[in-house]
Amino acid sequence: MGINERKEREKRQRREDIINAAEIVFFEKGVEYATMDEVAQMAELSKGTLYLYFKSKTELHFAICIRGLEMMKELFSKSVQIGKTAIENLVSIGEAYLQFASEHANYFKTMMRFEAISEEDLDNWTFEHSSKNDVMGFLYNVLEKGKMEGTIRTDIPTPELMHLLWSQTTGVLQFISAKKTMLKLHSVDLENLFQSHIQILTNGIKPISME
Repeated sequence: MGINERKEREKRQRREDIINAAEIVFFEKGVEYATMDEVAQMAELSKGTLYLYFKSKTELHFAICIRGLEMMKELFSKSVQIGKTAIENLVSIGEAYLQFASEHANYFKTMMRFEAISEEDLDNWTFEHSSKNDVMGFLYNVLEKGKMEGTIRTDIPTPELMHLLWSQTTGVLQFISAKKTMLKLHSVDLENLFQSHIQILTNGIKPISME
């Protein structure tokens, strides 16, 4: 291995080490309360070195979100099967999303915090220009397949339908995450609540003749 290749490998490893350190700090303290000084200390680097890799806390926050999206994308990919109908695959994607939010709660919360950042604060790059496009692509392709096979209504454009399903499901997952104690006090089963949400969504996107 040449000197340049070794330096590049070391640079990639240091970047990963910084993200690892940031995850520990962000997940423990919360993104809004964490500081770059704390990340540098956790990574055992000077603050100047840290800024060579990440120009701001927002950029570092974004890098953690990309990790989360890759995990989500893998779960979605495994959930979609060729032999299933579009509606069945949508249900599987919804269940995979619930699995992600439950098993990777820190990533889910961190990603939702990033989505709340205004576009003006993102310095010419946004969450939409990331592997989130791949995640949303699963939804888009399934919806298009459903329209072609006649199991999903065609009167709503696919991009609109895709974002409606995504935003509504994300909202329910955030609600479940924030209100677990209250829901349990009211004897609400969290799994049943989510399945009822999925049923309402799937019924709403079927052609009228299939309802």
